[in-house]
Amino acid sequence: MPVAREPLGAPDPDGAGLLSGMQGLGAEPWRGLGRAELLPLIAALPVDTPSPAAKALERRLLLSAGSPAIATGEAPPLRGFGALRIEKLSRIGDPAGAAGLAALLPAALAADEPAARALTDAELARGGLDCARALARGKEFASDYWTRLALFCHARVGNRAGTDEALAALRSSGVRRSDPFLMVADALAGAAPPPARALALQGGGDGLALTLAAMRTARIAVPPDRLPLDNPQALAAVATNPSTDPTTRAAAGERSAAALFLDGRQLIDLYVQVQPRGDELLRVKDIAQRDRTARSRALVHQAMAAAMDGQRRVGLASLAVELVDPRLRAGPVGAAAAGLLDTVSPTGDAAALAPAAAWLYYALGRLDQGRRWHDLALRSGRSADTAWLWPLAVVATGRGGDDPRGLAAWLDEALRGADTPARARIAGQLALLQALAVAVPDEAWLTVTDGAGPPTGSDAGVDPALWQRLGDAAAGGRIGETVVAALLLLGEAGPAGVPPVVTARVAANLKAVGLEADGRALAREAMAALAGPAVASAPAASPP
Repeated sequence: MPVAREPLGAPDPDGAGLLSGMQGLGAEPWRGLGRAELLPLIAALPVDTPSPAAKALERRLLLSAGSPAIATGEAPPLRGFGALRIEKLSRIGDPAGAAGLAALLPAALAADEPAARALTDAELARGGLDCARALARGKEFASDYWTRLALFCHARVGNRAGTDEALAALRSSGVRRSDPFLMVADALAGAAPPPARALALQGGGDGLALTLAAMRTARIAVPPDRLPLDNPQALAAVATNPSTDPTTRAAAGERSAAALFLDGRQLIDLYVQVQPRGDELLRVKDIAQRDRTARSRALVHQAMAAAMDGQRRVGLASLAVELVDPRLRAGPVGAAAAGLLDTVSPTGDAAALAPAAAWLYYALGRLDQGRRWHDLALRSGRSADTAWLWPLAVVATGRGGDDPRGLAAWLDEALRGADTPARARIAGQLALLQALAVAVPDEAWLTVTDGAGPPTGSDAGVDPALWQRLGDAAAGGRIGETVVAALLLLGEAGPAGVPPVVTARVAANLKAVGLEADGRALAREAMAALAGPAVASAPAASPP
């Protein structure tokens, strides 16, 4: 990604934000970065990352007050800085933040239909649409999206005349009879509901959020084989459709929660609605070993609610933790499993659960709970089950990294019988520790890597220009550019899905510009995704 510098002039007028000063990214987050250079970077920011830390940082960046400068003689862009920020906030699942920013920048939204539609879609998916406000934001646009929205709004309040009028206008506009929304609209106007299997919902089609919201209002269920699996925001609308089968809702909800469009509490609410069959709650461990899906996780939650025996509760909590995919430990799927752990006390009777419980709580940033279970693990566990907790605890808590004995003890245990993939994982852990100022001696690197030394960006296969840009921006104190480059390097996969050396570089450079807490949170998620001995022996859970 080449970097071109030009003389900069006046700031962009779209620089208002809901966060200023230290709440945001400082007084001048875009110092040294011009508008023409910044806009493509904002448009390319990730949307569906499973990382709470990355999404929180992206939200903070988009809501921060501050304007990029406009180069002398620069032509107006096709889309403005404010509109791009509103659209991106909507697409990452923050319609409230997007609406707040739009209130500060009404002209930006009025001139940009994609941003206006993205905000409306996000509100539809979340279920909190204010029809009057949404229709007002579309009054300047001519596409039939707004006619569809008017039809939906009329139908939602039982305005039959308004519904019929909007439906007639939609038909006269040349919409195909096979259009999914038109088929649902007929039901909203009083016709028989269409066969759900006749509705094409996959592929993220135009107006999908509106179609799904209309199905929710018309009480039309979404069949499991029609789930829009590539659209986590749309899956949130499926998960909140009470007419859809509870197992399908749970499956949709897990995928949506994995990308942070639903939270852990909402996911638990979906789990409790799944109906067990026969004696499934008694056989839940066997079921989960064969079928590691949302339904199995739901059965574990229900079995826990029915269990009275202490040892059975410990076993079910352990199963809940085991069923969390490593990439999802820090998010709502992990939080739902932690909800079961919260009902188990860290006492001697639960010692076998302690290492996994500490690992999950640290992954979620729930440090007090993590320390309590970690202490229990240290008091009662075998070294092979506890040594691997050391690097995660250091990254999560910021404590213990100055003790070389802890590093040596962990490496001795981790390297015992380690094959090539295990050594690569250990090297990644060392990179994360070093990024957060833990001293890693040269001999440790040489031992772990068989003399190759620390991994590099070329080893990770990242864009070398973007890798360099991150370092240059941090060295120059350009906070906004540092954050943008960091988020682009992490991409949609987030810190748990890229090579650890990438997250390590991101964390180190965020620390360099005063964002140490953000860098530590990203490193914690990456470290938590690197499974240790106690978890590696179990079959890997399938991601939702």
